[in-house]
Amino acid sequence: MTATFVAIVCVFLGFLCIAGAFVGFMYGKSAVLVGGLLATALVLVTVIPVILAVVLGTTAG
Repeated sequence: MTATFVAIVCVFLGFLCIAGAFVGFMYGKSAVLVGGLLATALVLVTVIPVILAVVLGTTAG
């Protein structure tokens, strides 16, 4: 149950980072800021939930 909540929070924060990157791009902020937000979003939306799913899905019990 806790892992599910962590995954949901990670995905939500990732979508906030995507929105922030879009807003930053539209307002002409630096490419480093936009790229950093997108890289953070990639990790939050894909990497962390997949690791949680694989680790907890393959754990016996």
